[in-house]
Amino acid sequence: MDKNILLTNIQRFSLHDGPGIRTTLFLKGCSLRCPWCSNPENLKSEPQLYIKDGKKGIYGSYYTCDELYAEIMKDKEFYIGEIEDFNIIDSDQIEKLPGGVTFSGGESLLQIDKLKPLLIRLKNEHIHTTVETCLFVSEKALEVALKLVDFFYVDMKILDKDECKEVIHGNLDLYCTNLKKLLLWKDDKGRHKPIVIRIPIIGTYTDADENRKAIINLLKQYENNILKIELIKEHNLAESKYKSLNMEISYHGVSDKLIDQYKKEMKNVMKIPVEICKI
Repeated sequence: MDKNILLTNIQRFSLHDGPGIRTTLFLKGCSLRCPWCSNPENLKSEPQLYIKDGKKGIYGSYYTCDELYAEIMKDKEFYIGEIEDFNIIDSDQIEKLPGGVTFSGGESLLQIDKLKPLLIRLKNEHIHTTVETCLFVSEKALEVALKLVDFFYVDMKILDKDECKEVIHGNLDLYCTNLKKLLLWKDDKGRHKPIVIRIPIIGTYTDADENRKAIINLLKQYENNILKIELIKEHNLAESKYKSLNMEISYHGVSDKLIDQYKKEMKNVMKIPVEICKI
């Protein structure tokens, strides 16, 4: 089996990347170039030399599916929960889900074809899987994930077509097509995929009145299909990684007052639970 899956990190005992205790795999490569990215080492789809504290290193190592499976199964004792039916439809049930494996990035779905044998194996062993995705991927990649992944975290950033292309290098039409496909998907019992929407609140980029209104209007259309919304406050915790790659970090900051206001704007028109996440 080929060593063709590129990762920068396997993080154990993760508590914020899905239900329960997770083993999070950070896949290298992304379809976007967000100026505020908190994982700049995962933007390029190739290993990268870095210099940190005067020492050289490489961001990125290749694995086979068998090697990743072996790493994942070291934490099998944590992949236990109260319910076995992973297609939950109530946000109150999230905490009852078992721990499991989360595929993060970068953009995790860019390597979905290479991960397919691993995902099938995890599904057959009833191990819960989650992906964190921006959805700026091919429709084919999403279709593979819909068949094999249990739980989705989806980013929602900029909903103006021109700004989306200029700021993050994204095709908004592709995003909206994939978002609709994901949100309207149903299993054989007529249930939607469990989906949490994550919205980064980034000064000068995503915090404008017009963008907030556009996001709220879009989410309102699918409020019965979304488990929860997470508002993510901007942070500069990746500063050392930017320096290690000789990259500039874009950080402007947002006020707690604005985030509280955003939450109120959502709660006034939607019944989706909204949580403010500060790192």
